Amino acid sequence: MKAIFLTGLRKAQMREIPEPELLDEHSVLLKTQVAGICGSDLHYFISETVGGEKVPYPCIVGHECSAEVIKVGPEVKEFKPGDVVAVEPSISCGVCDQCLAGRFNTCRKIKFLGHPGEINGCFAEYFVMPDKNLFLLAPDILPEEAMLAEPLSIALHAFNLAKLESSSTVGVLGTGPIGLSLVMLLKRHGFGAIFATDRSEARVEAALKAGAGWAASVEQEDILREILTRQPLGLDAVFEVSGDQEAIDQAVELVKPGGEIIQVGIPIPERVSYRIARLRRKEITIINSRRQNKCMEPALNLIKNKKIDIGWLLTHRFKPEQAQEAFTVAADRLDGVLKAAFVFRK
Repeated sequence: MKAIFLTGLRKAQMREIPEPELLDEHSVLLKTQVAGICGSDLHYFISETVGGEKVPYPCIVGHECSAEVIKVGPEVKEFKPGDVVAVEPSISCGVCDQCLAGRFNTCRKIKFLGHPGEINGCFAEYFVMPDKNLFLLAPDILPEEAMLAEPLSIALHAFNLAKLESSSTVGVLGTGPIGLSLVMLLKRHGFGAIFATDRSEARVEAALKAGAGWAASVEQEDILREILTRQPLGLDAVFEVSGDQEAIDQAVELVKPGGEIIQVGIPIPERVSYRIARLRRKEITIINSRRQNKCMEPALNLIKNKKIDIGWLLTHRFKPEQAQEAFTVAADRLDGVLKAAFVFRK
């Protein structure tokens, strides 16, 4: 089968490898249809270490996808060959203290699709997942939309963690697909004062399309001055979705006393810094958001019921043979890319 490997720093290539086998009676063999390149996949492409962990090249990444069921284990009852599904990429054990407390995203034995060293990802023609991680697609959800349900679920989890009121003023720093999904969720819930920033002009324009009341490029504007001129008391909450130190610093300055920062973006360095005097004196709450917790099904329902228009975020489609080009375009934000994806289906 075809599989896309990251083979080194800024190197990606397609290789032929054997098809995987079912692992147990609850396993499902899946054929990838559409697989999106996430920011975390790009981390492994642009840096040899992420969060202090060395990337074990070669590796198959990828976790945002839709897929067709090819073969099922003997105990799988809800799915059959030919079904098209969305995939929850996080496999929790279900029995540890975290799972029993309902915190499946902080499971002690968690394994994640496409996390190097854990499970080979979906950037391959075929992969295997437990049946509990699959969601049968409604007929009116496109495979591309099902793929985008995963980043939408990340945004939905972060949104649920925030303690927002209807009058809250909110910032979204970093408007890739997850940040844009956050903007759309905020707009859907009636928040009018939404401020968004990014380095990419295309993503700034996308933020306005998604519903931000104000958006600008950090390369072109003095973000602190412009936002605080419009909101002199500061913002009630800031979603930091880029993982950049500059954006983290901006979040601390933008949040009003008693406000909160929701850390969604994943920094590449092992450590980041905060101006502790500003945090303490303003009594700012920092909430760390890890992936998502049981938000895939609600995200799919938002798409199914036309509450969120997600499909327009997919701007670039590539064949597996174009692996190097796809990763380069996505990593360097070329050609106005919002979301790039590999299309495996014929």
